[in-house]
Amino acid sequence: MSRSLAFIGLFILGLSAVAATVATTDDEVKRMREEARQLRREADEVVNRARIECQKRFLVNACIDEAHDKRLEMLQKARQLEIQARQLEIERKKEAKEAREREQAEKQGTSTEPAPNAPTPESAPPADPGVPASLQ
Repeated sequence: MSRSLAFIGLFILGLSAVAATVATTDDEVKRMREEARQLRREADEVVNRARIECQKRFLVNACIDEAHDKRLEMLQKARQLEIQARQLEIERKKEAKEAREREQAEKQGTSTEPAPNAPTPESAPPADPGVPASLQ
């Protein structure tokens, strides 16, 4: 049990590393999701076929339990693919949003530039030392 949890943890870390470095397209995400759907369909078929085959054996329940275990393994793989596809899609959308924001900022210019009609400190008239600042 602890080995499988360690493996899953390492697998998820690997997926996050892949998600950060791989530039994906919509086709890749669609392919991953389709592969996950196919794994789910195959998992259900495995159990259905196993139920028929298990009826011919002496230990029917043990046989069916093995089929269910196999199905769970396949569903876990499908789920990992779906998670990876979602992470890649989120990363791609985030990058697209950042690119749009950069373009918009470039079009509008930076907000730190002074307004064209605002007086700059150099162009302001010198202050009269005898007059309070509130009256100037």
